[in-house]
Amino acid sequence: MKSIKAILPALFLSMSAAAMGQQIDRLGVTDINVEKADNGTLDISMTIKPSLCHLRTSQLLKVVPVIYSTDSLFRQELPEYSIAGKNQYYYTIRSNDNPGLLYRSGSHTTDTYSVQLPWQDWMEQSTVALEVKTTTCCGAPVSDEDLPIIDIDLVPPVMALELDYVAPIASGTKDFKLEGSAYVNFPVNKTAIYPDYMNNPMELKKITNSIDTVRANPDATITGITLTGYASPEGPYQNNVRLAEGRTQAVKEYVSKLYDFPASVYTTASVPEDWAGLRASIEKSSLPLREQMINFIDSDYPIEQRNDRFRQLFPQDYPWLLKNVYPWLRHTDYLIKYTVRSYTDPEEIKKVLATRPQNLTLDEIYTLAQSYPVGSDEYNEVFEVAVRMFPDEPLANLNAANTAISKGDFVNAERFLLKAGDTPEADYARGMMYAKKKDYPLALSFLRKANTPKAMEAIEQIEAFSDFKGSIKFRDLDAESSEKN
Repeated sequence: MKSIKAILPALFLSMSAAAMGQQIDRLGVTDINVEKADNGTLDISMTIKPSLCHLRTSQLLKVVPVIYSTDSLFRQELPEYSIAGKNQYYYTIRSNDNPGLLYRSGSHTTDTYSVQLPWQDWMEQSTVALEVKTTTCCGAPVSDEDLPIIDIDLVPPVMALELDYVAPIASGTKDFKLEGSAYVNFPVNKTAIYPDYMNNPMELKKITNSIDTVRANPDATITGITLTGYASPEGPYQNNVRLAEGRTQAVKEYVSKLYDFPASVYTTASVPEDWAGLRASIEKSSLPLREQMINFIDSDYPIEQRNDRFRQLFPQDYPWLLKNVYPWLRHTDYLIKYTVRSYTDPEEIKKVLATRPQNLTLDEIYTLAQSYPVGSDEYNEVFEVAVRMFPDEPLANLNAANTAISKGDFVNAERFLLKAGDTPEADYARGMMYAKKKDYPLALSFLRKANTPKAMEAIEQIEAFSDFKGSIKFRDLDAESSEKN
């Protein structure tokens, strides 16, 4: 940034400037220069010309340059200089009174006065003045005056950039689900279930534990339990149809005897041969013919003969698959659907968030956030919890990004904004983040893309801030003098 300065030249082109020149000339000073330098100093210089100052022989003029803040809380005096009439000049020298810079009135000496002050923040709004004291012999006062000559205003406009938290659309029915897979074992070619057979106690508990979890929730109602049985591809296809259907029915009967749900709650389905599961396992393997196997599975080869043909094409790998992969293709997938009642009271939502956060929707969590002051720790924490509960939901990520931006946590803000979507609101948040990071060109690009009323307002503020140069300008002393008169 270039330095900012004001210079009072020796020649004046306007009436007010002429009046300024006259008032300064009589103090024996001209060419005043005030500059904020790039090296972090405030430089004040002027030319002292005693020939311009006309004093009586016994008079002494003391000038103390001073800078003070606009609110008068801070003040710093600079080295003074003095101009004396003929008799007073020699008297002052003989008295050995350490007068500092002393000049004889009317002499044609020209001197340069220069001071460098370390820049302080309070100088952004300040005034440079000359405090003048005129005395006669024996120090008798003639006049005192304070002559403000330069106003410094380098305070940039405040950017009141407002983050835009977005309210989710209120959900209707609150539908939830729990799902998983249970690898229930059956004797070869059998459909009868044996609860204590092999790993069946643990596998059946996967289903019942999920049901019990929902039933333990006083605000939840189970609306559906879907069981889908899968058989592995080996053996005759029609036999696999029988096994998949029969084993699914067996699991359903086992579960239904443990609970008093109406029959309408249950839905069953079956997949005779789990080729999708086989494909996924082969894709993750390091089998040398993996690509050929996947291509065959993806083909439209008749499913009734597919396993026999698969075994013929890959005789070396088939035994390994039969032993290590096929057992995991015999499973029962379960899906438990349930609804949860709605919450509207923030205090109740707060309790649910602490005990059963899975009961809440994003809009209910937003309702809780609105009960806290914007930007408070509680307000921010709610949105941070929301994004943990809904990590892939764009609005949850957008509001969490706003929270991170407000705290200056740009690492997490960028992470959340990656999942915030490509909406005007998301682009506005990106603009806010880069504005906070003082990357104004990038901030403006996102705000222009957002093109919302808030974005347009932010653009105006950023452009005004970026264009601000400040001012160091001379007082219109002629106008001030007229007002006093």
